[in-house]
Amino acid sequence: MQPSISAVYQKRFFTALLAVLILSLLPLFVLGFYAHPSVDDYYYGAETAALWQKTHDAGAVVSLSYDMMKESYETWQGNFAAIFLMRLQPAVFGESLYVLTPVILLGSFTAAFLVFSYLAVRRLLKTSALSALGTAVVVTFCALQFCYRPVDSFYWFNGGIYYTFFFSLSLFLYALLIQAGSGKSCPGRIVAAAAALPLAFVIGGGNYSTALSCAVLLACVSVFLLATKRKSWIPVALACGALLVSLALSILAPGNEIRQAVTGESSGVVKALLYSFAYGGYSLADGLSVPVLVMWAGLLPFLYHFTRRAKYQFRLPLLVLLFTFGIYASQGTALFYAQGLRMPPRMSNIIYFNAYLFIGFNLVYFCGWLKNRFPGNFLEKISDRLTSSEKRLGRFALGCCLLFALGCIGLCEVSEGENRGAAFDLEPLSVNVAFSLVNGEAARFDAEMQARAAFLSGQPEGADVVIAPLSVQPKALVHSDITEDPADFKNDHLARFYHLGSIRIQP
Repeated sequence: MQPSISAVYQKRFFTALLAVLILSLLPLFVLGFYAHPSVDDYYYGAETAALWQKTHDAGAVVSLSYDMMKESYETWQGNFAAIFLMRLQPAVFGESLYVLTPVILLGSFTAAFLVFSYLAVRRLLKTSALSALGTAVVVTFCALQFCYRPVDSFYWFNGGIYYTFFFSLSLFLYALLIQAGSGKSCPGRIVAAAAALPLAFVIGGGNYSTALSCAVLLACVSVFLLATKRKSWIPVALACGALLVSLALSILAPGNEIRQAVTGESSGVVKALLYSFAYGGYSLADGLSVPVLVMWAGLLPFLYHFTRRAKYQFRLPLLVLLFTFGIYASQGTALFYAQGLRMPPRMSNIIYFNAYLFIGFNLVYFCGWLKNRFPGNFLEKISDRLTSSEKRLGRFALGCCLLFALGCIGLCEVSEGENRGAAFDLEPLSVNVAFSLVNGEAARFDAEMQARAAFLSGQPEGADVVIAPLSVQPKALVHSDITEDPADFKNDHLARFYHLGSIRIQP
């Protein structure tokens, strides 16, 4: 910002943004107290939970998870790092500990988005600390509030740890590499580079979407840095190598061939690429709701201002747009290749999260090109006015907040609920969650799930059990419930966890 914006005002402005983020996070973490396992949580946690109940030896549980990860590598799938973590879901050590799930998933995601966004803006664009922090807070807030399917990212351990958690790790990896290439102290850069290597290896053993797109991005960045004769290419290339080694181990797992034979024939390379580009375009368009558009429009003058200190040429915006879209679209390639047109919501979540990085990068690049190609343009005038007057900045921020709120109201859906009352599907996420907490449906769901767990734990081994359906299923909290069909895979997973013969919902 220009000197006419006082340091005190900048601090107050940032404090207000941070307060909004913190307040929006409070109901999200509170809702976590009502979280319970579902679907694959039971399947992957059955053996480790049984061992914990028998021995109460955490070391033995971790060792069993490692052994079963090796078995899964040979017989089902190669994502070794993810499979290892799946068998250690918190409810393994007691159902009440499942409340740690949103702490792990929400906490890691928020921290990763903030840290990466801050370092990217601060180090790569040479902005002030407060400007970088403010930008990071705004983008993180929107990424959280308009998550494609929140339960799959933050309140369901199996789905969230496989996709959202490894996506968060990739952001931490990018942050470490930025630190390794631009840190002020040599020891700090060395430590960051060293930490990036094992982290990259772990990411390669997670979901293929994150591992593949991360590898492509690191390879491209390392080639660019090498071509421009910057020493920072070395840690990026080493991290890329570590990731490629673990990704190769994951892809070459004997179990992948067995799983492919069960799930169906591959769609082939050409179709996978076409599907990837098509879904990439769809996800970008679908994620640009009115509030998100308002957020980007509000940030645009400041992103333009940030480019003034950047020492880049910004000469090829269209080529860069197409190239980065290819990297963005590559997230879906592995899944489309293996399973055709199937896109689980938990994977869609991380693609929508990555859209913020794709859009943010290209907006900055466009602003830099516009600054160099057309000096004195309209955006430059707006940027100068906003960054030189506290009054204008305040009015602009209030106007953006009003438009953002109106956009959120437009996303809400009202329909007829039980007893002909009104049913609300609210956006953004924190509003939806707060509504579930206030109207008591989250507490009701929690009470019913606790009663169900107590009942199932008391049944004799091998029993055939019928239970009542849930009366409420809060949208942000419940992935899915079992069905009336005891042969349904979800029913089978639950029966496996509690060592029952079968289980079903009463009609």
